[in-house]
Amino acid sequence: MMNKKWTDISITDIGINNINNDVNINRSKLYFVSAGPGDPKLLTVIAYGILKKSEAVLYAGSLINKKMLKLLQKGCVLCDISRLCFEEISQKMAEMFYSGRLTIVLHSGDSSIYSSINEQMAFLNEKGIDYEIVPGVTAAFAASAFNKSTLTLPGVSQSVIFCRGEGKTGKMPEGQDIKSLASHHATMAIYLSFGLIDSVVADLMASYPENTPCLIAKDISLDSQFLIECELKDVAAVSSSRSIKNKAILIVGEALKGKYHKENRSKLYDKDFSHTFRQRQKS
Repeated sequence: MMNKKWTDISITDIGINNINNDVNINRSKLYFVSAGPGDPKLLTVIAYGILKKSEAVLYAGSLINKKMLKLLQKGCVLCDISRLCFEEISQKMAEMFYSGRLTIVLHSGDSSIYSSINEQMAFLNEKGIDYEIVPGVTAAFAASAFNKSTLTLPGVSQSVIFCRGEGKTGKMPEGQDIKSLASHHATMAIYLSFGLIDSVVADLMASYPENTPCLIAKDISLDSQFLIECELKDVAAVSSSRSIKNKAILIVGEALKGKYHKENRSKLYDKDFSHTFRQRQKS
């Protein structure tokens, strides 16, 4: 296994041969499973185990990688909710759950960021249906990993802002628009915003220099993935040339440079730094 890339490693390779038996599943619950960025190998062990046992799966066909569905057992009932409204989705959730099937709602990325889980949980609470949420890898973390970059860097950026542009879904809460958030000069991970990228870039340039490093990441972890490093002033042109409209994230900030200087070195492992588990070394 030493010579394999992690993307080639199978469940058998990492020694979890009985994963279906290792994952404790409560059939009286409905499960929200976060699918991560798309590659089934980036599922958590728990998510993998639940999907293998699931008997009914609701998913958005416009967002979920079809390879994910190949993990499901034969006879599992599938419901593509990409064309349904909330009331129809709620009806399907209840219908599948009350049929006695082990029911899964499969969300792309992580359920806690820009998902519809809040209203879905509220519906289940009203119905008295118990549920559990399984976390996943969100796009910003996966993009940073595949790009071999970091979102934070000592002395450069110690904060990451997850945000989106103001689009069809309504106005942003006061102070949470892109222009206001950019004034902090933190690393920004901007989701769901390439349909209005011109205005997003204009808002960013009110605070960031035009040569601020950026990462455009699309279809992260999929065969169609691409990562483009560019400067802020070129983001709109690059997006237009690649016809980027969805399934993409923009990361903005000086931390992307990853320049190594002594003042940017982590203090935790510095020989001159003491902490609970280690005293500083004497010169």
